[in-house]
Amino acid sequence: MDSPTTLQAAARRTLFSRLIQATGQLETAGKFAILVIFIGWFMTDTLVVTLGSLQHGVRFFDMSAVIADPTRLFFGTQGGFQRFVFGLVCILCLAAPVLPFLRRERAAWLGFLAPLILMLICAVILYSRTSSEFFGTPSDASAAGNDLIRFANKFARQGTGLAARHISIGAGGYLAFVASLVLALRGMRHSNQP
Repeated sequence: MDSPTTLQAAARRTLFSRLIQATGQLETAGKFAILVIFIGWFMTDTLVVTLGSLQHGVRFFDMSAVIADPTRLFFGTQGGFQRFVFGLVCILCLAAPVLPFLRRERAAWLGFLAPLILMLICAVILYSRTSSEFFGTPSDASAAGNDLIRFANKFARQGTGLAARHISIGAGGYLAFVASLVLALRGMRHSNQP
């Protein structure tokens, strides 16, 4: 009779072997696109901040820290649990295109869209965090208080406009975006086939 640890090891081997087999079924263009997205997210800068002769880059897997506090674009991101969790989300999105080869449902082909969707969600959230009002108007504020808050928001918007001129998309952002578009198109092509 097999022990529980032997059965668990056998189950892990079969899951791992199914994952390897599914990855083998992925076409070469899809594998290459996943590799390029990995390089774009983890090895090259997605956003680049240039202040005079100083340059600071932020990689995509640090984007959760930047979304939480956009000033980290300028002052650097710090390690933490948040970055670790977002890094795992990135890895899961990179593994999602293998899902159609593990499950035979037609909706599994949406896994090819996962990297593109993650990039678009991060871009929308970062844009909304940096373009919204910085100071909220309290309901019981006087006219002078409202004017002061309006002035502070206008001043902050001008500051972010000035800062935005120093932020550009890096090579990693372009690489990952183009590769995720290619991957999404490959997935859409496969999803239309019977």
